[in-house]
Amino acid sequence: MSKVREKIKNNFDDLQAAMESQKHLDSKDINEVLALIESCSKYWRVLDEEHRDYLNAVRYAVEEDMP
Repeated sequence: MSKVREKIKNNFDDLQAAMESQKHLDSKDINEVLALIESCSKYWRVLDEEHRDYLNAVRYAVEEDMP
């Protein structure tokens, strides 16, 4: 696996763990989630459709305060 693909995988794994822990609903932890979204978004051009869909769903959940 290339270094870029490995970095993308690690970023998405971290983001998924944060979302499953509902950190986006906690005012203390929201900045961590926003930083993870940003770190994943910078690879948008090389993401597959599944990762793009997940990232859009995460953004929506954060904006709407959805668990």
